[in-house]
Amino acid sequence: MQIQEDKPKRGRPKKVQEAEPIPQRHGWNSEVDVADFLAALISMTGAKRVLEIGVFEGETSIKMIEAMPNGSYYVGNDINNYRKHVLKKSGVVVDLLMGKSINVMGQFEDEFFDLIFVDGDHSWANILPEFKEVERIISKTGVIAYHDAIHMGDVANLMNYAKQYNYNVITLNTSEGRGLALIQR
Repeated sequence: MQIQEDKPKRGRPKKVQEAEPIPQRHGWNSEVDVADFLAALISMTGAKRVLEIGVFEGETSIKMIEAMPNGSYYVGNDINNYRKHVLKKSGVVVDLLMGKSINVMGQFEDEFFDLIFVDGDHSWANILPEFKEVERIISKTGVIAYHDAIHMGDVANLMNYAKQYNYNVITLNTSEGRGLALIQR
């Protein structure tokens, strides 16, 4: 005996909808786990002033901004505007400042930021003078995060340099093996 659910259905079978292809991520974007980790770090520390050097398409920016509490201030810096995402959140002031990071950071007072995420030009000629400016504008209890700390030799060298000046440095592996280093005084 067939019950109603077992009877074959009449008519044309429904067309199976194909899944949309997953867009390829550009290799310059930070891994998704890095963005998630930075968002969690912002939430845990209550960081209210965040600087991101190297916004690129804005994937990491979105997650960091979403994690920021009301009354916060986010500054994104890049030399070109390649953003594919709108960066905004109610209750958070968002500025996107174009230009060389050293020039942009020069606009801010000492110990201004609670968190600085650096994912820009990783050449030694750039990151050493850039680090001097980052040191000036990070708060005494602030956290500095550097992407590509495992697979980019100059970033790894900068972490060793920071350790020589008594910074606490921890380098975490990331899903793509590029690494994220956290630095604090």
